[in-house]
Amino acid sequence: MDNHTEQLADGVWRVEVATYVNAYVVANDGRGDAEGLTVIDTGWRKSGSRLVRSIRLAGLDPRAVGDVLLSHWHTDHAGAAARFARSSAGATVWIGEADHPVITGAVARPPDADGTRLARLLNPRWPMPEPVEDARALTPDQHFDVGGGLDVVAAPGHTPGHCAFLLPERGVLLSGDAVFNIWLLSRGPRFMCSALPALPATLRRLAGLSFDTLGVTHGPPLTRDAPARVAALVP
Repeated sequence: MDNHTEQLADGVWRVEVATYVNAYVVANDGRGDAEGLTVIDTGWRKSGSRLVRSIRLAGLDPRAVGDVLLSHWHTDHAGAAARFARSSAGATVWIGEADHPVITGAVARPPDADGTRLARLLNPRWPMPEPVEDARALTPDQHFDVGGGLDVVAAPGHTPGHCAFLLPERGVLLSGDAVFNIWLLSRGPRFMCSALPALPATLRRLAGLSFDTLGVTHGPPLTRDAPARVAALVP
């Protein structure tokens, strides 16, 4: 296993695909790649090579990636999704319903009327991910039979369609950008949020879940008092 990868729980790996940017790999059978792999977020477009290499170094076959679940459309999360969709794995890409038109290329950019003034100023300058035309839309409370069970949790705020992913049998919550952990646990930069009014309810929802380990996209995982520390972020 390379120094960019750590195992969070049985069959769950965090891969640092760029500085302070994580992707996650879940063994569908909770052990290895015999029944396929699921990737949660992919990092930047150029992160794809490191993610594939890290999967191999963990003793897994990247061709076993059957599904890519995206927390939201931002390029530091969805940048390499198209690579997996085009690869020999032929992975299916999934994303929250409100963000779905962006990843498929149906709309050039999502509306950002519910973001801060700075978000509305910067949004047109953010790079867009490569479209995945046949991506599928996640629904709230959707369940995947992987890693002992994976539940989709609606978590709008950072974007309207933002999702988190709970692996209850593994005690792991993957929060995407609902929570950041760069230097300290936080709600992240407000100017990056395009559905800011929804964020307090999302944080309350996440804090009410049962988990031991919080895996964020930006920063190291949190393994101590994670639900209580998320609850402390509710404004």
